[in-house]
Amino acid sequence: MKTWLLKCLGVLALVAPGAHAGDVLPLVQQSVQAGVRAELSLSAEQAGLAPVGKPVKIALTLTDELSGTPLRGLRPRMWMSRQGADKAEPCKTQIRRFASGRLAQRADRDLNSFQLLTLNADASVSVINPLLQLNNTKLEALIPLPGVGTDWVHARGMDRLFVTLADRGELAVVDLGTQKLAKVIALGSGKPRRLAISPDESTVWVAMDDADRLISVDANTLERKADLPIGAGSHALVISDDGQRLAVTSSGADQVSVIDAREGRVIASVKVPGTPLPLTYSALSRRAYVGSLNAPSLTVIDLDDGRVVKRVDVPRPISALRADPSGRHVLGVNTAGSLLMAFDAASGSLVAQSQVVAQPDQIAFTQRFAFIRGLGSLSVQMVELRSLDEGRLALSELPVFQKLPNQMPEHVGPADLMAAGPEPGTMLLGSATDTALYYYTEGMMAPQGTYATYSRAARAVRVIDRSLKETAPGVYTGSIKLDRGGRYSLPLLLEQPRLAHCYALAIDETGTTADGRRLNVAYQWPEAADIRTGRDWELQIRLTDAQSGAAVTGVRDLQLMVLERPGLSQQRQFAQEREPGVYVVRQRFPRPGVWRLMVQSVSQRLSFDRSPLLDQAVRTADIPSDTSAATNAPR
Repeated sequence: MKTWLLKCLGVLALVAPGAHAGDVLPLVQQSVQAGVRAELSLSAEQAGLAPVGKPVKIALTLTDELSGTPLRGLRPRMWMSRQGADKAEPCKTQIRRFASGRLAQRADRDLNSFQLLTLNADASVSVINPLLQLNNTKLEALIPLPGVGTDWVHARGMDRLFVTLADRGELAVVDLGTQKLAKVIALGSGKPRRLAISPDESTVWVAMDDADRLISVDANTLERKADLPIGAGSHALVISDDGQRLAVTSSGADQVSVIDAREGRVIASVKVPGTPLPLTYSALSRRAYVGSLNAPSLTVIDLDDGRVVKRVDVPRPISALRADPSGRHVLGVNTAGSLLMAFDAASGSLVAQSQVVAQPDQIAFTQRFAFIRGLGSLSVQMVELRSLDEGRLALSELPVFQKLPNQMPEHVGPADLMAAGPEPGTMLLGSATDTALYYYTEGMMAPQGTYATYSRAARAVRVIDRSLKETAPGVYTGSIKLDRGGRYSLPLLLEQPRLAHCYALAIDETGTTADGRRLNVAYQWPEAADIRTGRDWELQIRLTDAQSGAAVTGVRDLQLMVLERPGLSQQRQFAQEREPGVYVVRQRFPRPGVWRLMVQSVSQRLSFDRSPLLDQAVRTADIPSDTSAATNAPR
């Protein structure tokens, strides 16, 4: 039989029984340059082969080579690039390309960037990349939802977005790695609006308005777990910083339910008169603060035992509440009276009050300032948090919007339209009426930039920061999730001190079918082929069962897709079986460049997004060559 040159991109191509083609985690790699020791550690929840579709944790430790002193306050830049067309490139060439920010030069994963997400009134989620260098758009993706989203949370480790669809009684799950809708979970009676996620990102809690129900969903398996009674009406919910306690308001029952989140049971039902709904939590005091829409009072509840610590009389009923990042202060607003109230979290007492922008309804924070949106104002109120320590309110106004937010009341919901930016002292402010996002930096008199929402009314905005963060002295951590196996390069760049190095990671690339079977897919061009334009090339595709090694025969719907990178055009055609498990197509490439090959088979339940890939370099026909252009040599 003809010798097969297995050029399947990635780490698996017809491996021998008992062998594996992926790296085993945890994996540690080191490099030393310019007196800097850089140690990269890659790990997953469970030890073993590097997984596809599950989070891989990255820890980069930077120390002085001689003294071992941690190097603090650096900004390491790192990418993750699937090997193929880039395989023969020097490390510095890869770094130079990825650092350019151009769409055609982007890595598979950029661990330096941040994305702006908007939850849109047209039942979609927009992914906006401010660093994308295109003249006409920075819209990276538009993800359709089955209904209009109301509230959302982000599971950073799994890179999943959970979105409540109130009018459909469902919870939508969006995979931000693939930028696709992953699942829709039916929740039954009631309208899911507000939700919260546990600090360890294992559980999503969904409160069902117009129903006496609180539902928990396993964030990993996406299966429903507990269904608890919490009282009727509308609900807000907060979870403690350790994930042990949950508080849920119920406006119709005039009560707050305190829940043991680990055991999934209600431990106390606290009566709070006057339609309790606004709710916040201070990690410093471990207390929940509850406002009443129809009574001028603030109720303070100890979440450890569900005991009412204090009831505070306030000037006006509270419409919204939010604790500052330090947990020392709680801010509340009365929308109808345009009143701001500041409370001391420890004592629960009112320390200051002031008139602010018209119809305040949302509160957000940076480390130094509180930002208060007013539905009836073109400006945002800023409060210097340091002034609260002195028992006063230092106020300033920031002109932002072109149209009043209350001109589109149908898009005013529970989710925030303000979010702290990735850099300290920055704030992102969304406007449904302006169809725009405004980027503000502290100390300036106006927003520093504007991002279009492409004529979509944003009901909420969120910042997804993908950069490595210093979580311990000299230790910079992050997380990635890959939807494809293969050989990956992880280029690292430090500007000062200067360091450039490429690490490597191999992930098992067996094709996985929808019913859980695993298929090996191997691509083969003619021996020593130098793939060029201007002629047909015979491509052979071999399918084998990953467990038994047996040929997969009789597949009549094996389809090859050839995609011009970065997604400019594509071709599709069906392959014909020439011998058992060997399928053949004749492929012509219209232009030079890099073309990505993948297969699907409906009968085998193997889709393009689960198929192993081949990135193939194609050159112009009239350029002489004495080397092979195939980008995927056998391992």
